[in-house]
Amino acid sequence: MSTSHAAAAPYAVLRVNRRKAKAMAAIAASSAHTMREKPTPNADPDEPAPIVVYLADGKTPYQAAKHLLNGAERRNRDTVLCREIVLSASPSYFRPGREHIGGVYEPDKVKAWTVASLAWAKRQWPDQLASVALHLDEQTPHLHLLVVPRVRLSLSGTWRLNSKGLFDRERLRELQTAYGEALAPLGIRRGEPGSQAVHSEVRQFYGAINAAKGLPERVKLPPAPKAPEPPNGVAAGAVDALGSALGIETPHQQSVKAHAVLMKLWRETCKELQQQDAKAWEQMKARCAVAPLARRRRPDFEPTSLARQEMAPRISAPPRPR
Repeated sequence: MSTSHAAAAPYAVLRVNRRKAKAMAAIAASSAHTMREKPTPNADPDEPAPIVVYLADGKTPYQAAKHLLNGAERRNRDTVLCREIVLSASPSYFRPGREHIGGVYEPDKVKAWTVASLAWAKRQWPDQLASVALHLDEQTPHLHLLVVPRVRLSLSGTWRLNSKGLFDRERLRELQTAYGEALAPLGIRRGEPGSQAVHSEVRQFYGAINAAKGLPERVKLPPAPKAPEPPNGVAAGAVDALGSALGIETPHQQSVKAHAVLMKLWRETCKELQQQDAKAWEQMKARCAVAPLARRRRPDFEPTSLARQEMAPRISAPPRPR
């Protein structure tokens, strides 16, 4: 059944890291990055810590991957032991109408996307998925997955590592389509097949974050001129009425005229300040835009009780204002 999508519907994001872990040290490094055990320049240390929503075994992604690798046949030293995958969606899904404000998200949307993505990953890699961790400390919420590319041999029943069999070019296209279909109930669609859209270089991404941290304050408009008070008392009202009847400009009428002139100047000043403010923010957004520097070709489960306990207190809390 085909599903129509609005032109502005958010996209599903699936990226398989081009670097392939061929040694346990590489898996350890990936695990440390996922768990924020070492400084991560593009992560905000004041935001929530990584939330582990799935582990095949152990207490860290490294231990989970090591568990799945136990007993798996490895052909040679160049055999790929593990692949890192990032799942996410367009910012317009997590923060509709506020796409340019990095780090902001709606907790309910994050929960729905996390559960749908985790269920899909478990179906795709029932015997290969080592770990899934949720990151909320960067520009947009995303999941880090570690997948051990092991396949069971039909005759012997033993495991053999075969990254190419699980992540060749055709399989990557199938994964993009399958992930988009899994997120369709959330209003998220697959990215355009054959799109030339690419990811930004890390240094440019960091530069955008640093620029965003220096956003200018919105301009403060001056208060409007205070209107003159009408004549107070019967005598003052009579004098004002008599002056109007005789064509004589009373002090109150002079005040009203002066106020009209001040209001005109105030409106012009506010308009000029608003134009300057809008121009400054457009320039800031342009500087914060993450544009690619190089073109590259990219190649039913409920969370455990522990995962729900981890997610509940951290995702349910409203995000900090940025």
